[in-house]
Order: sequence, then structure tokens, then C-alpha cells
Amino acid sequence: MDERHSKHRKKGGLKATFEEFIAKLVSYAEVMFLYLQKNVQLYVQNFVKKSVWVFTALTLIFLGLMYTSYGVFLSIQKFLSSGDPILASFTTGIGFLLLAVLFLSFVFRK
Repeated sequence: MDERHSKHRKKGGLKATFEEFIAKLVSYAEVMFLYLQKNVQLYVQNFVKKSVWVFTALTLIFLGLMYTSYGVFLSIQKFLSSGDPILASFTTGIGFLLLAVLFLSFVFRK
């Protein structure tokens, strides 16, 4: 029986086992580092792409609201002075708001 056990047992004892454990741990750490690097890189790329679209949409919402409020101001001013409302600022503001909604729906669809 002692011969069978000695054949299956690795030579070198505790030191060899510890060195083998360290080598496996280092290789596992390298594999996990590569895996995390790849996934973090993909996550950051997706986050940057989505944040650019969201920032663009928020900028368009701001511009749309600004043009719409300016259109309201000009319409009230023109209506009080001569009776002609200005529709150009309204259409520009509404156009920006529609573009912003389109960009946000594009971002959140994915």
C-alpha cells in the first residue's frame, strides 16, 4: 500500500505544493486581470457613448426650452405691440425638443 501512495504523491513536499499554489494563483490573477480589463473597457466605452447621447439630448432640451420661452416672450411682445405672433421660435424650440426625445429614445432602446 505504501508504494501506491508514494507513486501518486508528488515529490517535494510542502515547499513544492506552496510553489505550485503560488504559480496557479498568479496565473489565475493574470487571467482575471485580463477579463476585468476587457469588461471594464467595454463598460466604459458603452458608458461614454450613452453619456454623449444623453448630454446631447439634454443640451437639445435646454435649447428647445430656451427657444420656446423666447418665442413666448416675442409673441407676447409682438401681440401687445402689433398683433402678429412669431412662430419661428416656437417651431425651432419644438424641433429641438423632438430631436432630444428622439436621441433619448435611441439611447434607452439599447
